[in-house]
Amino acid sequence: MAGASSLSHVLLCAGTVAQWAATSPDEWRARINVVAQAAIGGGAAWATLVPTAAGTALDAESIRQQLISACGGVRYAEKIVMLPTGGVTVIVDVCADGKERIAAGATAVGASGEITEDRLAATLSAPAPNEPDLVIVLGPATQMPASLVWELAYAELVFFDADWHALDAEHLEMAIDDFTRRDRRFGGVDS
Repeated sequence: MAGASSLSHVLLCAGTVAQWAATSPDEWRARINVVAQAAIGGGAAWATLVPTAAGTALDAESIRQQLISACGGVRYAEKIVMLPTGGVTVIVDVCADGKERIAAGATAVGASGEITEDRLAATLSAPAPNEPDLVIVLGPATQMPASLVWELAYAELVFFDADWHALDAEHLEMAIDDFTRRDRRFGGVDS
């Protein structure tokens, strides 16, 4: 891997809710460990997983329950938080609709005061302390998943035309290596 970077939060957008529901507890544990180890290697303390496409509410709740009962996760609102070995916190957000996530976040923020960009960003990323620096999307670069709306503002994007079940450490390590070589300008242009 490349040297030190400003990477603190990685978001992986991969698989559908239906594919996640068909993932066994052993496969979940292995996948979460792969994500955590890649994030650690890149210097990140946080990793979030979101699906590329929605499924049924029953499937979403089944995934949450499986991650809690079989994988040691803890519920944080509608998300599941995992603490695999190594110090990276992995957040699994089963919501595949970015607009739905923003609407729910705005409702939560509005209930306790004024809705501002900073407060909404903090709510959407929670429990992570910041928005993702790197978004890795499994799927074609020509098709942006609906689950990514807010996360695209300042994040670097890396696409892999691979399936959820084909995800391995090499994909994540290549994406993080690519991230460390980029000159992030956050929308700025060269003068």
